Amino acid sequence: MKVLEVAVPVPLNKIFSYLPPENSGAEDIVGKRVKVQFGQRALTAYALSVTESNDESFKLKSINDVIDSQPVINQESLILAKYISENYVCSFGEALSAVIPPSMKQPKRQNKKLRITNYELQNENKLPVHNERLILNARQQYAVNSINQSIENNIPKTFLIHGVTASGKTEVYLNCIEKAISLNKSAIFLIPEISLTAQFVEIVVKRFGEENVGLWHSGISDIEKYKLFLKAKSGEIKVMLGARSAIFAPFENLGVIIIDEEHEHTYKQEQKPSYDAREIAWQRALYHKAAVIMGSATPSLESFKNALENNAELIELPERIDGKSFPEFKVLSLKNKIFGRSLFLPETIDAISQTLAKKEQIIIFLNRRGYSPSIMCRKCGNVYQCPNCSISMVYHRNPDIVKCHYCGHGKKLPVTCSTCGTKEIAVFGSGTQRAEGEIKGMFPKANLFRLDGDTASFAENYKKAYDGIKSGEYDILLGTQMIAKGFDFPKVTLVCVIDADTSLYLPDFKSAERTFQLITQVAGRCGRGEICGNVIIQTSHPEHYAIMHAQKYDYMSFYKEEAGLRKQLMYPPYCDIAKIAVRNKNEEKASQDSEKLFTYLDGIIKSYELPLKLMGPASAYISKMHNTYRKHIIIKGVRENIVKLSGFVSAYKSSAGTQISIEIMPADLI
Repeated sequence: MKVLEVAVPVPLNKIFSYLPPENSGAEDIVGKRVKVQFGQRALTAYALSVTESNDESFKLKSINDVIDSQPVINQESLILAKYISENYVCSFGEALSAVIPPSMKQPKRQNKKLRITNYELQNENKLPVHNERLILNARQQYAVNSINQSIENNIPKTFLIHGVTASGKTEVYLNCIEKAISLNKSAIFLIPEISLTAQFVEIVVKRFGEENVGLWHSGISDIEKYKLFLKAKSGEIKVMLGARSAIFAPFENLGVIIIDEEHEHTYKQEQKPSYDAREIAWQRALYHKAAVIMGSATPSLESFKNALENNAELIELPERIDGKSFPEFKVLSLKNKIFGRSLFLPETIDAISQTLAKKEQIIIFLNRRGYSPSIMCRKCGNVYQCPNCSISMVYHRNPDIVKCHYCGHGKKLPVTCSTCGTKEIAVFGSGTQRAEGEIKGMFPKANLFRLDGDTASFAENYKKAYDGIKSGEYDILLGTQMIAKGFDFPKVTLVCVIDADTSLYLPDFKSAERTFQLITQVAGRCGRGEICGNVIIQTSHPEHYAIMHAQKYDYMSFYKEEAGLRKQLMYPPYCDIAKIAVRNKNEEKASQDSEKLFTYLDGIIKSYELPLKLMGPASAYISKMHNTYRKHIIIKGVRENIVKLSGFVSAYKSSAGTQISIEIMPADLI
C-alpha cells in the first residue's frame, strides 16, 4: 500500500506515516499541507513523499483533509527547513512551519484582485508609477554599481551599507530592486517595524507599481497571505515588502534581499523555531545566487565585525545627501533635577517652545509607555507588583488602571494600601502618558500624536501618525522606540530624548549597544529637510561612552570601545551563545531542574571535551512571568559545539510541569 511521509510541527525530530484520504491519489498530495490527527490534536502538517509499505500489522491513521489545491512545498523549502532544524534546535516539522505558514487559508473564490490595504495606502485611486530616479551622489552610485554587478553576474554576496541617517540608503535599495526586476528577478525588502510600513509601501509602490508589490506582516488575513504566497510563487508580484517572516516569500528567482535597519532585534524570532532572518537571507542568497544588502546607521557589532573581516563588503555612506549637516547635539544632565518636578528640563521646554513658534515639528522620545511605571505606598513602602509576574504594575490614565505589560493583568488603581490600609498611594517614574499630559498642559495649542504600544494596538494609528506628521496636521510626535527609526519627516527640526537611560543598565551584554543605537537613530529623524535640526538628550549618565559617542555621531569609536569590552568578557561577536530557559509554575522545581540540568550538561562538556563554557543557572531578569518561574543557563562557545550540546537537552528527564527551551543566538539574555 502507498503511505505518505508527513512532517508534523511537533518537537519530535522524525517523519510520520499516514494513509491518503479515501478516493485520493497519494502522489497528488505530495508538496501540500494536510490536516492530520496527532494524538488528541488536529494539526496542519506537510506531505513530503510517498513510500510503499507491505506491513499492514500496524494500523495507520488516514489524513483527514488536504488543504491546498496545488503544491506549496518546493526543493528550497526543504533545504531551508533542514537548515533551520539543524541550526536552531527544532524538529524538521517545526522548521517547515516557519517556511510555509500553516495558518494560510485558501480562498473560496479565486477572482478577487489582491490590493495593498490595512496599514498602508487605503486609497481607491491607484498610485501612479514614478520611474524617474533621484540623482545619486558618487558614494551612492558606487554602492549601486557594486551590488548590481553581483545581481547581474549571479554572484551570492552580502553587502553592509553603513550609512548615516539621511545618507540615501533607501534610494540605493530601490536602484538595486530595479536592476533585479529588469533581469526578471524578484526582491525581498525587510523592514524591522510594522510602524514603518506606510512610508515604505508608498515609496516602493510609487516606484514599481501596485501590481508588482506585495506586503507581508502579521496584520494581514490568512486568506490574503495565501494569495500573496501564490503570487510570489508564480512571479506575479516582483517585490515582497514586510517584517521578519517575509524572508520566506517563495520567489523562484530571487535577485536581491534587502534588510533595512539590520541591527534591529526584531529580525530574530524568540519563539520556536527561533530563526534569524539575516541568516536565512544568506541561505536564500546562496540558493538563488542573489545579493543581500544590509543597511544601518548603527550596524550590529556582529555584522560590522563580519564586514571588517571581509565576510561581507562594507560600503560607507558617511555624509547626508545634498550635503545636509547633522543636527546639533546637546546633552543635559538629570543628576540635579528636583524630584517630582516636570519631566522636561527648562532648556528642553524652551527648545520646544521656540520650535513650535517657528511652525516646525518635534519628535519626543520616551521608551516607557503608560503614565508611571511604579505604584508604591509612601508609609510602608509596599510596591504594587503583578500577581502573575515579578514586575511592577504600570499606572495608566483614562481609565485609571494599573496594568502588567507582560501578561496583561489589570485592575483599578487601588485607593488604599493592601498591606497597611493607609491612603498614602503614590505613583513614581514617567511614561508616555505622563509626558503627553505635561506637553498638553504647557503647549495647549500644539497638536500632539502619541504612538506607543497602547495606541499602536489600533492598526490605523500607524498610518494616522505618519500621514499627520507628513501633512503638518500634528506639531509633535511623542512615542516609544517605534518612532526612533525609519521615519523621514523633512519638517521635524527638534528631537528630544526625555530619559536616555531606560535601556542603559539593563542586565544584558547588549545594553550599551542598544542605547547607542536608539539615540543615534532617533537623533537621525530631524534635520532631514532644508533646516538644520537640534537634538536634546536628557540623561543621568552623560559621561557614559554610549551617550558620548552618540553625541558625536561616532560609530567607529563606539564600536572599538564596545568590541574591546565584549572580547574581554567573551560575548558575541567573539563567541556564539545560547540561552536555555527552564520554566515551572513551582519555584522549587524550576530551581532544582535548572541545577540538575546544569550539572548534567557540565558533565557532557567534560566527557566529550567540548570547548564550551556554561553560566548559571540564574533567575531571569523577570524571574516570574505568567505565574511561571524562569531560570536561565547560558552556553558560550562555537555554534557547532553549542548545537551539539543542545541535542543532549532533550534526553534530560525533568520534573513534572517543567518546560525546557533552547534559543540559539538570542537577541538578549534577560
